[in-house]
Amino acid sequence: MRPSARATAEVMAQVLRTTASLAFTEGLNPAQWAALRYFAQATPSARSVVAFARYHGTTKGTASQTIAALLKKGLLDRHRGERDRRTVNLVLTDAGRALLDHDPLNELAAAVAALSDGQHKAMAEGLDQLLRTLLARRARRQARRDSTAAEAAAE
Repeated sequence: MRPSARATAEVMAQVLRTTASLAFTEGLNPAQWAALRYFAQATPSARSVVAFARYHGTTKGTASQTIAALLKKGLLDRHRGERDRRTVNLVLTDAGRALLDHDPLNELAAAVAALSDGQHKAMAEGLDQLLRTLLARRARRQARRDSTAAEAAAE
């Protein structure tokens, strides 16, 4: 028997809460861990506040606060662009890279690794589709809000 969508969503929410609670460790919060992961994998052209904010679907201000905390903790550093000195790239310091060895996401990755190949593949495909659907729904909602705001401004 197929479980209800609501029951599955509740289990997913519990997994997310459990994972998020693990991310308050090593003096960091979940957003700071996400930023460390992002800058560890970002291409040089994507190592900016704006690119990080866009990738994580947050505001530039929120991203700036997260990055400022990591700079203060010595986990990120600013490097000027070689071609354009006005460009600032954010890179992990050695301490930031070392801290990623203790990334709480490793706990979730270990649990995923314990699944059978078939379970892992089905979950990965399902989560990919789920994310695409959620992002599309969010984009449609935002477009409706923008349209309503434009109509109100025109009145």
